[in-house]
Amino acid sequence: MKLILTISLLLTTTLFFGQSNKTEEIAIFLDSNLVTKNTINYFNPEEIESVNVEKENIIINGKLYHGQILITSKNPKKYDFISLEQIKSEFTKIKSNDVIYMVNGEFIKDNIKTLKLDRNYILNVEVTNSDVFYNLRKSDIKFDIINILVKTKKNLDNKNRILLRGYEAIGIK
Repeated sequence: MKLILTISLLLTTTLFFGQSNKTEEIAIFLDSNLVTKNTINYFNPEEIESVNVEKENIIINGKLYHGQILITSKNPKKYDFISLEQIKSEFTKIKSNDVIYMVNGEFIKDNIKTLKLDRNYILNVEVTNSDVFYNLRKSDIKFDIINILVKTKKNLDNKNRILLRGYEAIGIK
Protein backbone atom coordinates (compact mmCIF):
# COMPACT_ATOMS: atom_id res chain seq x y z
CA MET A 1 0.00 0.00 0.00
CA LYS A 2 2.85 2.33 0.86
CA LEU A 3 4.52 1.54 -2.45
CA ILE A 4 1.36 2.30 -4.46
CA LEU A 5 0.83 5.59 -2.60
CA THR A 6 4.47 6.63 -3.14
CA ILE A 7 4.36 5.85 -6.87
CA SER A 8 1.05 7.67 -7.33
CA LEU A 9 2.39 10.76 -5.49
CA LEU A 10 5.55 10.66 -7.56
CA LEU A 11 3.60 10.48 -10.84
CA THR A 12 1.18 13.24 -9.80
CA THR A 13 3.92 15.66 -8.79
CA THR A 14 5.84 14.91 -11.97
CA LEU A 15 2.81 15.67 -14.12
CA PHE A 16 1.85 18.88 -12.29
CA PHE A 17 5.27 20.35 -11.66
CA GLY A 18 7.18 19.10 -14.72
CA GLN A 19 8.43 21.71 -17.13
CA SER A 20 6.96 21.92 -20.58
CA ASN A 21 9.31 22.17 -23.57
CA LYS A 22 6.68 23.63 -25.86
CA THR A 23 7.60 27.00 -27.23
CA GLU A 24 4.87 29.29 -28.39
CA GLU A 25 5.70 30.69 -31.78
CA ILE A 26 4.71 34.21 -32.72
CA ALA A 27 3.69 35.29 -36.22
CA ILE A 28 5.89 38.11 -37.53
CA PHE A 29 4.56 40.25 -40.35
CA LEU A 30 6.75 42.67 -42.29
CA ASP A 31 4.55 44.99 -44.34
CA SER A 32 1.70 42.42 -44.16
CA ASN A 33 3.96 39.56 -45.34
CA LEU A 34 4.61 36.63 -43.00
CA VAL A 35 8.35 36.25 -42.36
CA THR A 36 10.30 33.95 -40.07
CA LYS A 37 12.09 34.99 -36.92
CA ASN A 38 15.51 34.29 -38.40
CA THR A 39 14.70 36.47 -41.44
CA ILE A 40 13.87 39.45 -39.25
CA ASN A 41 17.20 39.03 -37.40
CA TYR A 42 19.00 40.17 -40.56
CA PHE A 43 16.67 43.03 -41.45
CA ASN A 44 18.02 46.59 -41.32
CA PRO A 45 16.59 48.10 -38.09
CA GLU A 46 16.95 51.64 -39.43
CA GLU A 47 14.28 50.83 -42.03
CA ILE A 48 11.59 50.11 -39.40
CA GLU A 49 8.93 52.78 -39.03
CA SER A 50 6.68 51.16 -36.41
CA VAL A 51 6.13 47.92 -34.49
CA ASN A 52 2.78 46.77 -33.13
CA VAL A 53 2.16 43.72 -30.94
CA GLU A 54 -1.17 41.91 -30.87
CA LYS A 55 -1.69 39.21 -28.25
CA GLU A 56 -4.54 37.37 -29.92
CA ASN A 57 -3.92 33.91 -31.41
CA ILE A 58 -4.03 33.43 -35.17
CA ILE A 59 -4.04 30.35 -37.40
CA ILE A 60 -2.11 30.59 -40.68
CA ASN A 61 -1.94 27.60 -43.03
CA GLY A 62 -3.17 25.32 -40.25
CA LYS A 63 -0.46 26.44 -37.80
CA LEU A 64 -1.35 28.16 -34.52
CA TYR A 65 0.60 31.29 -33.62
CA HIS A 66 0.33 32.76 -30.13
CA GLY A 67 0.34 36.45 -30.95
CA GLN A 68 1.48 38.68 -33.77
CA ILE A 69 4.21 41.24 -34.32
CA LEU A 70 3.30 43.70 -37.06
CA ILE A 71 6.31 45.58 -38.44
CA THR A 72 5.85 48.49 -40.81
CA SER A 73 8.86 49.62 -42.82
CA LYS A 74 9.60 53.08 -44.15
CA ASN A 75 9.52 51.94 -47.77
CA PRO A 76 7.41 48.77 -48.20
CA LYS A 77 8.05 48.21 -51.90
CA LYS A 78 11.83 48.38 -51.58
CA TYR A 79 12.48 44.84 -50.36
CA ASP A 80 13.38 41.83 -52.45
CA PHE A 81 13.75 38.79 -50.19
CA ILE A 82 15.67 35.82 -51.59
CA SER A 83 16.50 32.43 -50.09
CA LEU A 84 19.97 31.10 -49.32
CA GLU A 85 19.78 28.77 -52.33
CA GLN A 86 19.03 31.74 -54.58
CA ILE A 87 21.99 33.61 -53.08
CA LYS A 88 24.19 30.58 -53.79
CA SER A 89 23.09 30.39 -57.42
CA GLU A 90 23.21 34.15 -58.13
CA PHE A 91 26.28 35.31 -56.18
CA THR A 92 28.58 32.26 -56.47
CA LYS A 93 29.67 29.69 -59.04
CA ILE A 94 29.17 26.73 -56.69
CA LYS A 95 27.40 23.76 -58.26
CA SER A 96 27.68 21.20 -55.42
CA ASN A 97 25.07 20.76 -52.71
CA ASP A 98 27.59 20.44 -49.87
CA VAL A 99 27.44 23.96 -48.52
CA ILE A 100 27.63 25.53 -45.08
CA TYR A 101 25.97 28.93 -44.78
CA MET A 102 27.12 31.78 -42.58
CA VAL A 103 25.65 35.26 -42.16
CA ASN A 104 28.03 37.86 -40.71
CA GLY A 105 30.36 35.11 -39.53
CA GLU A 106 27.68 33.14 -37.66
CA PHE A 107 26.79 29.64 -38.82
CA ILE A 108 23.19 29.10 -39.87
CA LYS A 109 22.17 25.88 -38.14
CA ASP A 110 18.38 25.96 -38.23
CA ASN A 111 15.70 26.86 -40.76
CA ILE A 112 18.04 27.06 -43.75
CA LYS A 113 15.15 26.66 -46.18
CA THR A 114 13.03 29.40 -44.58
CA LEU A 115 15.72 32.05 -44.05
CA LYS A 116 15.42 34.88 -46.55
CA LEU A 117 17.59 37.97 -46.86
CA ASP A 118 16.91 41.26 -48.57
CA ARG A 119 18.88 41.37 -51.82
CA ASN A 120 19.56 45.10 -51.33
CA TYR A 121 20.93 44.51 -47.80
CA ILE A 122 23.67 42.07 -48.96
CA LEU A 123 27.11 43.69 -48.90
CA ASN A 124 29.36 40.82 -49.97
CA VAL A 125 29.32 37.05 -50.45
CA GLU A 126 32.56 35.21 -49.64
CA VAL A 127 33.19 31.59 -50.60
CA THR A 128 35.75 29.40 -48.83
CA ASN A 129 36.51 25.83 -49.86
CA SER A 130 37.30 23.10 -47.32
CA ASP A 131 40.71 22.60 -49.01
CA VAL A 132 41.84 25.90 -47.46
CA PHE A 133 41.80 24.34 -43.99
CA TYR A 134 44.94 22.33 -43.28
CA ASN A 135 43.19 19.66 -41.20
CA LEU A 136 40.55 19.03 -43.88
CA ARG A 137 42.85 18.72 -46.92
CA LYS A 138 43.23 14.94 -46.58
CA SER A 139 39.55 14.41 -45.83
CA ASP A 140 37.26 12.77 -48.37
CA ILE A 141 34.47 15.20 -47.52
CA LYS A 142 34.65 18.36 -49.60
CA PHE A 143 32.34 21.33 -49.00
CA ASP A 144 32.13 25.06 -49.45
CA ILE A 145 31.40 27.74 -46.85
CA ILE A 146 29.34 30.70 -48.02
CA ASN A 147 29.66 33.73 -45.72
CA ILE A 148 27.09 36.40 -46.49
CA LEU A 149 27.93 39.84 -45.15
CA VAL A 150 24.99 42.19 -44.79
CA LYS A 151 25.13 45.98 -44.65
CA THR A 152 25.56 46.61 -40.95
CA LYS A 153 27.43 49.62 -39.62
CA LYS A 154 30.36 47.41 -38.55
CA ASN A 155 30.64 45.68 -41.95
CA LEU A 156 30.43 48.98 -43.85
CA ASP A 157 33.15 50.50 -41.64
CA ASN A 158 35.41 47.48 -42.23
CA LYS A 159 34.87 47.62 -45.99
CA ASN A 160 35.75 51.34 -46.16
CA ARG A 161 38.84 51.02 -43.95
CA ILE A 162 42.20 51.27 -45.70
CA LEU A 163 45.17 49.65 -44.00
CA LEU A 164 48.65 50.98 -44.71
CA ARG A 165 51.49 48.66 -43.89
CA GLY A 166 55.21 49.14 -44.25
CA TYR A 167 58.53 49.24 -42.50
CA GLU A 168 59.77 52.67 -43.44
CA ALA A 169 58.85 55.86 -41.66
CA ILE A 170 57.58 58.51 -44.02
CA GLY A 171 58.57 62.15 -43.60
CA ILE A 172 61.18 61.58 -40.89
CA LYS A 173 64.82 62.65 -41.52
